[in-house]
Amino acid sequence: ENLTRSGNIEIPQTCPVCGGVTRIQRTADVETLYCTNPECQAKHVKSFALLVSRDALNIDGLSEATLEKFIQRGFIKDKTDIFHLDRFKDEIVAMDGFGEKSYANLIDAVEKARDTDLVRVLYGLGIDNIGLSTAKLIVRKFKGDKEALMNADIQELTDIDGIGEVIADSYVKYFADEKKRKEYIRLLGEVSLKEMDDTQNSQELSGKTFVITGSVTHFANRKELKELIESMGGKVTGSVTGNTSYLINNDSMSQSAKNKTAAKLNVPVITEEEFIRLAGLVDML
Repeated sequence: ENLTRSGNIEIPQTCPVCGGVTRIQRTADVETLYCTNPECQAKHVKSFALLVSRDALNIDGLSEATLEKFIQRGFIKDKTDIFHLDRFKDEIVAMDGFGEKSYANLIDAVEKARDTDLVRVLYGLGIDNIGLSTAKLIVRKFKGDKEALMNADIQELTDIDGIGEVIADSYVKYFADEKKRKEYIRLLGEVSLKEMDDTQNSQELSGKTFVITGSVTHFANRKELKELIESMGGKVTGSVTGNTSYLINNDSMSQSAKNKTAAKLNVPVITEEEFIRLAGLVDML
């Protein structure tokens, strides 16, 4: 819905990239427009971009524009190809914007990315509705068992606090695809997984869902606060919904969209200091 009434919104019936049919999917009170063509070129680019992003394999030097060029030239066809770009050294060095030094930096970043963990790999697969925090919950549930992750069923997943049927269904459908299962196995063969860090501070925030907005003062940034909440068993999402326990905003009187939604849904808005007290971390004050 166009809340500001500023012009007309026309929902496209076809994807502007591949011409595939579009559909609107509703998940947790959020509606998202999707292209239904699994072979859409834009989906391939976004899929690889997620895999190399900071929260996944964290490969510096592989921007979306670079990935698109590599895909068009046939250097990258599936996720494991990212680890074998050295096969195309001469072609890459000769590309616009590249050279020996840029190529060397890229290969170095790729090799560093081999040292990773299962949470980053799982998140980097790009499974619908599986964000970084959900990936952490799933990996903890199965104690880092690579095969168990691949064979998880809906009941096992919905037993995890914070995962509902929609998320579980997306996950199970992903690994029901034999092509995706094989790609996951091949990807694991390219990396060296660190032992899972299960040293959580406590489960003080278990069952609670937070949204963080605005600036923070007691933490380096919102990402640090998010990681603390997750380490204490809580969950952090990007949107305020009926399932949100608290909205953290130091400007509790703000007229931001998130604050207005929180007020409408009777979600408590708390300051950073109130959160610290709630979490039992008063030594930080």
